[in-house]
Amino acid sequence: MKFRRKYAKAAVMTFMLCSAWGTASAESLDMTLEDGVQMALERNCDIEESAADLDNAYWALREARRKTGPTLSWNMDADAVGGKAYRNWGHKYFSNQGMVTMPIYSGGRLQNNIKAAQMSLSGAELTLERTRQGIRDVVAKEYYDILRCRSQVEVYEESVSNLKAHLDNVNSKYEAGTVAMADVLSSEVSLAQGKQKLVSAANDYKVAVAIFNKEIGLPAETETRALDNLTYQPFKRELTDCEAYALLHRPDLFQKEYALLSNKAAMEAAKAGYRPTVDAGATRSIAGDGPFKSNLDSSDSWMAGITVKWNIFDNQVTQAQVKQKAAAVRRAEAELRDQLSDVKLEVRNAYTNLRAAEENIHIMAEVVGKAEEDYSIEEARYLAGVGTNLELMDAQNKLVEAKGGYINALYSYNRHKSSLEKAMGVKVELDVEPYRQALEEKNVKGDKK
Repeated sequence: MKFRRKYAKAAVMTFMLCSAWGTASAESLDMTLEDGVQMALERNCDIEESAADLDNAYWALREARRKTGPTLSWNMDADAVGGKAYRNWGHKYFSNQGMVTMPIYSGGRLQNNIKAAQMSLSGAELTLERTRQGIRDVVAKEYYDILRCRSQVEVYEESVSNLKAHLDNVNSKYEAGTVAMADVLSSEVSLAQGKQKLVSAANDYKVAVAIFNKEIGLPAETETRALDNLTYQPFKRELTDCEAYALLHRPDLFQKEYALLSNKAAMEAAKAGYRPTVDAGATRSIAGDGPFKSNLDSSDSWMAGITVKWNIFDNQVTQAQVKQKAAAVRRAEAELRDQLSDVKLEVRNAYTNLRAAEENIHIMAEVVGKAEEDYSIEEARYLAGVGTNLELMDAQNKLVEAKGGYINALYSYNRHKSSLEKAMGVKVELDVEPYRQALEEKNVKGDKK
């Protein structure tokens, strides 16, 4: 659970990339999904924000720990003096005082502040991992959108090619006098409509690429070429397995538990106001007519001992502080319960959406097969002179719609699969097992007390 200093270097790099985004020249770039996710993790500004929070939590813990050690202070006064008391002196007076202090007993304030800071640091590490998971999910969905749009372009390109070939065939038949001019005109209209859909699909593809580029930190004009394809890979886990996995691996769920422990420690730290404090200290004082002279014997002294301080009555200030921290604990407990409910609901929704998309894939695959068969039949009938142009164009449109529906089903399945992985808390970089074990150990110790 140690804070890794690599984030300091990554912070500078990410800041430069975020600041300079959009200034790089356009280029072509081949990209897999894994490449895109890795690039986003290195360049995304949300990662930098979470890394900065982690850095802040790390130094807050350092501060809390350092307050338990000794401190050394030095004071110097330089004054112009006069009067009968200094008739045998010059007109300068210098006094020096060095002091060493160290807390011996703080009533639990320092120790509980350290605990609170430790819990906050663990929570910040888990939050950073959850941010990574969110970035991966967003990048995956945008990458799949590129694949969807590209597949749609391919469908419309095929459709336009078929329509062109059909128009050529209709023109030949018209010249031979076997079909009416209406067939030529309707075929031309269908081709024009197909070209229009192709233009729209090509534009959607460009927009999808630009959005993806922004998310991974590339200039919008970069010609990113996705190397993957939309595929169907069965997801074999059952819903109960997914829910159980999420309860053991969701970083934000454990972050809420660490936040609760941090608030409890802060409440205990506030209770220190009811107790006395004990500090050890030593002081050495000198004075003279020079900056570090000690020729004034009456001011040459040293002192060592302990100081006990106890606010017997502070007008219920401590009580108010404890009540505030107790309210924060109750809020943290409610947030933990709410987060637990949200995790289960998120997993269930993602899982049911995945299964629905999976069923649609099978349905649309059958629809595509039937649409292809119907188109082949209508094409053969038209060529044989027993079918109409309208029937063939209708079969063509249904085939294009069926292929588009199949592509959307594949896209939806992969998108919901990514959502399910996020809902389950599938690891990106950080292994949450040590954090979960630490929480279990703390809960066991708490039960024993």
